[in-house]
Amino acid sequence: MEVSDPLADVGPPRYAVESDDEDEYHPLSLKTVSHRPPHVNVEFRSICEVPSKRPLVVVSGEAGTNWARVANLGEQRVGICVNNLPVGRLFLPSWTDAIIVVSESETCTQLPLFAMNTYATAVIERLEPTIVAILDSYPIQGFISPRVISQDIPTIRYLSIGDKPVSDPGLEPFTPPNLLQSTTACLLNGLFLRSIGVDPSRDSATVVLLPSQKAPAPPSTLRQAGATAMFHETLWDIKTLQKAHRWLFKTIGEEVGELCTGSGIRPDKRVPVNRQTLGEVGEGGMYI
Repeated sequence: MEVSDPLADVGPPRYAVESDDEDEYHPLSLKTVSHRPPHVNVEFRSICEVPSKRPLVVVSGEAGTNWARVANLGEQRVGICVNNLPVGRLFLPSWTDAIIVVSESETCTQLPLFAMNTYATAVIERLEPTIVAILDSYPIQGFISPRVISQDIPTIRYLSIGDKPVSDPGLEPFTPPNLLQSTTACLLNGLFLRSIGVDPSRDSATVVLLPSQKAPAPPSTLRQAGATAMFHETLWDIKTLQKAHRWLFKTIGEEVGELCTGSGIRPDKRVPVNRQTLGEVGEGGMYI
């Protein structure tokens, strides 16, 4: 009776395969494709001169949209476009000496990852701000803290660079290892790099971060970007926005009046949004 070899149909062990086989073409091997990011062109469109060398207040994303609805900003003076798509709107209200930029709001394009740094650099270089205050948001659910955070009493947080720190018992720092994933991170990074080797007070900047129950949406491509349905929601009450408003301008050395409901930018009519415009999961995000 013949006994068949149980290892007859088994492939050779790894060490028995000659190394030359690894250098040969394999149809299933991954191909490395060089990818060059698209060209990004930032334009400041205005019929009048673009102001510069003044305090700058940037309100961005959902937080900026909600704030702009109750802030008396007046008429838009400058439009900021990226590859011919509107991204930012510049205002010069009479109640402040600061330049106010409403960035990536409900009526503007949401920037993809590859365009964030170029856009932030263009804003800094063109406006040449003396001091910067930024309003944005952070997700509560993903925030890492050594103590338990109450979901019922969300905390307004801040980030600051330069020699003008925020000192207020109602504000708490946005501490590591938490990440900031938005164009705001690029603005802070650009201001920090510009301050190296010069007077740090020239590029001091503070970010006021409103707590959000939503996770940050992944950046889309410029072709997919556009106004999304999430910006039509009111995420913060007027009391919370008033606190952020006061702290925002306090960091640039101004005492401003109360926000007035109904005096700001009115939201556009809600339109159905194709899910494809929200971007594909996994595209990543800028962080600092």
